Amino acid sequence: MYERPELPELVFTDPEGNAIPYGHRWGADGPPKRTYSLTRHPERFAPLADVANALVEHLERTYDVDVRYTEGLPEDAPDTVRSAEQGQVRIARAATLLPRHDGCAPLVIAETTFPSIVVAMGAAGEARAPACGCDACDESLEDSAELLERLVFSVVEGRFQERYSWTDGIEITMGDLGGASYSREPRHVADKERVDALKQSQRERHGRRWMPWPPRRDDADGTWEPDAEPLRLWTREEREAAIEAALDRIRRRLRSA
Repeated sequence: MYERPELPELVFTDPEGNAIPYGHRWGADGPPKRTYSLTRHPERFAPLADVANALVEHLERTYDVDVRYTEGLPEDAPDTVRSAEQGQVRIARAATLLPRHDGCAPLVIAETTFPSIVVAMGAAGEARAPACGCDACDESLEDSAELLERLVFSVVEGRFQERYSWTDGIEITMGDLGGASYSREPRHVADKERVDALKQSQRERHGRRWMPWPPRRDDADGTWEPDAEPLRLWTREEREAAIEAALDRIRRRLRSA
């Protein structure tokens, strides 16, 4: 069973010497505008590397997956990882996880020099922990660790799904016990490399959904068959996302009529 490494209780102070309560800095008025361009004490996110390492070790022990470790940017890194290298920020090291069943989404978990963790999911999915890192977003180490874990397990447990279509572009759904999130990137905005990768992935999967990763088996012979995906009721967020996507398609068709 996965256990998060104990996170250190780091204390950082403002110019007046007061401890900064990350995660609870701003009141009802929100953050000052100047904080959107400031990133003080990014080193508070350095322990996320320990969380990432613990996750990779857990996945390697628990699931039928091949893991490749790389110092720096992997030569075959997807564009979703390469795009993390901007300005002085570089990929320090990465773990590429490839399930031995073609119907399961691959993962790349990469540590940056920011420091942060980049997670590349499937063919076109990408997210980061922390999600931003600026002073205005006020992300704490604990919240970022939880985000990282949710991202990874959404893929492993088959709750990460991605789809490309000419009308809707790239659609990504990620779920956990607390519900689901939905995002859509129109075709004319989406990065061409991500679109091409997702289209190729859909062809190889014949349009099927990503499946949960198979458990590790000492006698694994490649004949693992996933259990049928259980039926369940949609969450409110999923229903609203589906309705909004349908309405958006109708509006576009009316405009083009």
